[in-house]
Amino acid sequence: MLEVCIDSLESAINAIHGGADELEVCSSLTEGGLTPSPGLVKQILDMVTNISAGKPIRKSCHECGCDKLTKKPKVNVMVRCRTGSNFHYSEEEMETMLSDVDVFKDFGVDRFVFGALTDAQDIDETSCEKIVQRAFPVPVTFHRAFDVSNDPHTAISKIAALGFNRLLTSGQKSSANQIEAIQLIKSLISSVGNKIEIMPGAGVNINNAQTFIEIGCQIVHSSCKRIRYLPKISNSLSMGTSDSEHIFVTDENIVRKMKEIIILK
Repeated sequence: MLEVCIDSLESAINAIHGGADELEVCSSLTEGGLTPSPGLVKQILDMVTNISAGKPIRKSCHECGCDKLTKKPKVNVMVRCRTGSNFHYSEEEMETMLSDVDVFKDFGVDRFVFGALTDAQDIDETSCEKIVQRAFPVPVTFHRAFDVSNDPHTAISKIAALGFNRLLTSGQKSSANQIEAIQLIKSLISSVGNKIEIMPGAGVNINNAQTFIEIGCQIVHSSCKRIRYLPKISNSLSMGTSDSEHIFVTDENIVRKMKEIIILK
């Protein structure tokens, strides 16, 4: 299967048209993915409902053939209230994220994505247990906080014991396609693959997706993105942490090619 991470309605539509099995809905993918707005999640859930009813996924769609779509992707929601590589959350931050779980659970989402560590970079079992219990019976993926944890094998054993049924990981490297990362992912599958699903992400693309299927991964994670350049503005005042003149948008054709590779393998 293919999970496509998206942070806009346009990207969601492109991913659905391309045949994505699951959508990981976020905001700010340039920051690694944060909790999305309720409005975006609701729009995506409405589109999925339209697919089930045999309707176009958007009222404005008339000639794109989306009224003939049959694949109903699962809608997974990121729960991460702030940016940064520090996943040790305060009591106030946890209360915010628990409230987010309540809101999106009422919406009827298919899965949550969450991860928390202690200040010593071990799995924060207390915070994770709270999220898993609040989300129940909706399943939860442990995200790439795993990739900055101290001992990957100890960490994944704790994650599985806490009730997470999927792990998103880049193999504790910047890209899951690095040799050391692939070796770690293979080792994780070998040691606990019957207890928790291992989903590689970060650097997974049409050129290497086949590698992860061949080593035993049942699902891969990718943004399937292309660059869209933004119009330049004359005022140089910065409005964020990034002064980038482009954004990333999921490309329908890349999603389709990724699916073809996965199915063939």
